[in-house]
Amino acid sequence: MAAAAAVGEGTLALAAQNRPLGPDPGRFDRAHCVLTLLFEAIRRLVESEHLPRGGTLLDYGCGDTPYRTLFETKFESYVAYDVPGNDKADRVLGPHGEISVDSDSVDCVLSTQVLEHVDEPQRYLREAFRVLNRSGTLVLSTHGVWPYHPHPTDYWRWTRTGLSRELQKAGFDVVTVHSVLGPETSALQLWQDATIERCPRMFQRAYAMFCQAIIRAIERRRKSGSSDDAAVYVVLARKMDPAHP
Repeated sequence: MAAAAAVGEGTLALAAQNRPLGPDPGRFDRAHCVLTLLFEAIRRLVESEHLPRGGTLLDYGCGDTPYRTLFETKFESYVAYDVPGNDKADRVLGPHGEISVDSDSVDCVLSTQVLEHVDEPQRYLREAFRVLNRSGTLVLSTHGVWPYHPHPTDYWRWTRTGLSRELQKAGFDVVTVHSVLGPETSALQLWQDATIERCPRMFQRAYAMFCQAIIRAIERRRKSGSSDDAAVYVVLARKMDPAHP
C-alpha cells in the first residue's frame, strides 16, 4: 500500500521493549536518567495546552504501552497497535505496518522510540499522517545521540533540525521539540555504556548508579530544554492543512 509503514516483521513490538514502564525505571538502571526525563517530558506535554483533548489516541508500535495512563487522562479512547505477538496491543498492524482505520479518523498518534527502528521513516510518518484528522496531533520521541541497539534493527539517529525536516516532508507542522539530555550528559551516557562491561560484574551496578548520579546533577542545572545534540527528542506536530502550507 502506498501509505503503509515500511517496517521489518516484529520491528515495532521489539523496538519498544526498552521503553520506560513508568516514571522510575530503578536507580541501578543504566539509562535511569534518560528514561525518567523522557517520561517527565511526555507527562508535561500531555498536561500542556499544546495537546488538546480528543476522542481517539492511536499508539503506533505500542510495545508495553508505558504511557497509556498518561494519555487516558486526555483522550476518551486509547487504542494500542503493534505486530502480532504483543499481548499488550489492542489491535494488530498489517504485514507492512498498515493501520486498519479510516483516513482522517484519529485525534492523536503516539510514536515513542520506534522511528529509529523503521526501515523507511517517511512511509511510517505518512501512515500516521493518513489516519489523523485535520486537527490531529502527532506525539513522537526518537533518538538523537544513543548507542546502537537493534530490536531487531536500528537504522537512524537525528539532529533536532533533521527530525523537524523529516516530519515536515511528511506533511506535519512541528509545534514543539524538547531535548532529553544535552551534549555533555549524552556524552557521559555514551561513555558509561562503552566502559561498563570493562568493570568487574560485581561493580557494574554501582558504576552505572555513579554515572547516572552525575548525569542527574548536570541535568538539574540545565536551563534550556532544546539542544542540537540530545539523547532523545520529544516532538509535538500537527497535521498540516494542504490548502494552507
